[in-house]
Amino acid sequence: MRERKKTVSEQLRRYLLYTLGIILMACGIAVLIKASIGVAPMVTLPYTIWLIANHFTVGAWVGLFNLGGLLGQLIIRRGRVKKQALMMQIITAVALGVFTDLALDWLVNFQPMSHSGKAVTCLISSVLMASSLYCCVISSVALLPVDSLVRLLGAIYHKKFSTMRWISDVVLSVVSAVLGYAFLGNLGGVREGTIIVAVFTGVLLKLFLKHLRWFTYILLPENRVDEISSVIDDDVTEKHFVLTVSHEYGSGGHSIAKRIAHELNLPYYDSDIIQMAAEDSEFAYKYLEEHGDKVTSNALYSLYEWYTSAYDKDEELTEEQVYKIEAQVIQEIAAKDSCVIVGRLANYVLQNHKNSLHIFITADEMERTKRVMHKEKVDRQTAAELIEKHAQSRIEHCRRFSDAEYGNGISYDITIKSSKYGVDRTAAILLQLIREFRLIQF
Repeated sequence: MRERKKTVSEQLRRYLLYTLGIILMACGIAVLIKASIGVAPMVTLPYTIWLIANHFTVGAWVGLFNLGGLLGQLIIRRGRVKKQALMMQIITAVALGVFTDLALDWLVNFQPMSHSGKAVTCLISSVLMASSLYCCVISSVALLPVDSLVRLLGAIYHKKFSTMRWISDVVLSVVSAVLGYAFLGNLGGVREGTIIVAVFTGVLLKLFLKHLRWFTYILLPENRVDEISSVIDDDVTEKHFVLTVSHEYGSGGHSIAKRIAHELNLPYYDSDIIQMAAEDSEFAYKYLEEHGDKVTSNALYSLYEWYTSAYDKDEELTEEQVYKIEAQVIQEIAAKDSCVIVGRLANYVLQNHKNSLHIFITADEMERTKRVMHKEKVDRQTAAELIEKHAQSRIEHCRRFSDAEYGNGISYDITIKSSKYGVDRTAAILLQLIREFRLIQF
């Protein structure tokens, strides 16, 4: 896969964004501490220890707790941790502790007393924590040392990070409650605020990641470039001829593509790509068949996993993941044999493949409506609605995963209107053009 080298400017912006995330996290921790209704699961243990033995500041215990996470990694990995990762985690642990103390000093006179005031404080803390995680996630700089340890344990025991994070939060909360009850006669840092902030932070984080994509691209425009180019392989062999066929719904594109594949004696791929993608990724074929490029980011997740799954980029069944899997399958197909591929943005995925021809088939609205009415056995209005629905879906899918405009002639080598010639004649014209292209190529 093509890798893009980060510029100095981009690296600086990512580190500044990550630093902002750590500051916001510290502020979220401090605000919740001042509410006196518990703290977030990730800081229940250091906060409870501070309540028991306040020889150090809260921030110092938070920093030491994270350094303990780094120590755990070093023990498990037997010291084999990259120097850059080691330094980044040390800096993160120290910075989070320092900023937590600074935030608590700044909020020294802030002490909500009423139930409504404490509830508002919980909400403010949730917003701050979600914002901090949002900055950390999109910056892709590092994880907190404790989170890195949790992820490492997940890899050892073959568990998802979201599952391990849930387990670690429960364990930390239970241990904190036991210590608090044993030494203080109460549950220490574990109270209703612990659960409220855990849930609401996750909800807000998922909303941020879903609806603030445009803001992410303003902060880090390179993220969009990475999403667009990450699936394009410049090294796919070009000894095989590949025909990609994109088409408007109801234009007869499937029928035309099948006839061309039959005449040229080439394998034809359409829904087969979905099945191959499913087999390759171990996803259920039926699920992908039903959802395709309409899979939503939170399709399989509970409310609490909204909180924990933000870092599980490689484990979620997202639109991006489905697209990348299908793109990889398209590249594998193109590398193995000459073929005809319909849809799935194959023209974009194989844009650098010199021995490929990209076709777009359109048709007049009236002809498309008639074909859909006949094929789906529906009335004219329903057919028109189906055509509009498919068009919007394909436009959005193309806009999201490519830098091209759906149906724009510049993205294709040949654009043809099937309603002008009919399916048979259109297929014949395209066959002639394809044969001439192959003669030129060889």
